[in-house]
Amino acid sequence: MNENGNENNQMEMSANVKNQPKIMISSYQLSPKIAEAGKTFDLSFSLYNTNNKNAIYNLKATIEQNLGAQPQNTGENNAMVSDGSVFSPVNQSNSFYVAALYPWNTANKNITMSVLPNAVAGNYVINLSIEYEDADGNQYKTTEAIGIPVVQRAGVTMGEVKSDELMVGNPTEMSVSIYNTGKDNLNTFMCDVIGKGIKIDNDQKFIGNFNTGTQETFSFTATPTREGEIEGQIMLSYEDSTGKVHTQIKDFSKEVLPGMLEDMEAGVNGEMGEEMGMDSPDMGGGSPFSSPFLWIGLIVIIILAGVLYKKKKNKKEDEELLIDDED
Repeated sequence: MNENGNENNQMEMSANVKNQPKIMISSYQLSPKIAEAGKTFDLSFSLYNTNNKNAIYNLKATIEQNLGAQPQNTGENNAMVSDGSVFSPVNQSNSFYVAALYPWNTANKNITMSVLPNAVAGNYVINLSIEYEDADGNQYKTTEAIGIPVVQRAGVTMGEVKSDELMVGNPTEMSVSIYNTGKDNLNTFMCDVIGKGIKIDNDQKFIGNFNTGTQETFSFTATPTREGEIEGQIMLSYEDSTGKVHTQIKDFSKEVLPGMLEDMEAGVNGEMGEEMGMDSPDMGGGSPFSSPFLWIGLIVIIILAGVLYKKKKNKKEDEELLIDDED
């Protein structure tokens, strides 16, 4: 009898067997829960004999190389793959053998698998093909599915914060270039900036989707409120393809020069001081009342006034004496 005839006979025998033993994956677990491209993960699963009377023999479970389902490559990066080459066992076979599995019992298995570095991020399904026999040698085959989420490495790089010369009170545009250097397309991408010693306009920007290999620019207007060094922070927040939230912060500092208005006021005050002699080395600078020449002049005036008053008084007394003599 040919091979096809044997298979047909086995199928007929299986169909005629009452209370056929059945097997299923009762549970499975990934560690970590989300596999990362370029790394390994552990897959643990339990095979359960659902029959309450008949045992299962010569059980063989094989992880199929062809995927049951995979995410689609959007075409943005042709180097990414999403086919059967994504997963491979590490230092072991992709098949498992169990000699006997008795009614309502389970067989626990574990396998370590690696993920291709350029795997497309998304949800994959691998098939577990299971072959087994009952006590009479009837053969059975079934397929179970296991879902495996894969995430690509999320990475963002920021350049230097650039601006023209900063001056007090002068609004100046500042900007920073942002690069998606990872292999994952990012979502809900948001930029924020805060600072000390500066007033900031347009301090937020919502980018939204930020695809791998692309660049964005975050620009804002800064008005320094003081001279000297100012400090600030660029803050990024975004989600990767699995919904995990990431945050990233970059510190920056800039030197601020005096504003044009302050320079003009200083120049005007200096010219006025020179005209009034307030900044003369001989006057000692500062307030005029602190000059010794002013006090010397006041003392001389007081002395002269006293001398004149005394002379006038003496002259009056002489006139009165002359009048008395004539009488």
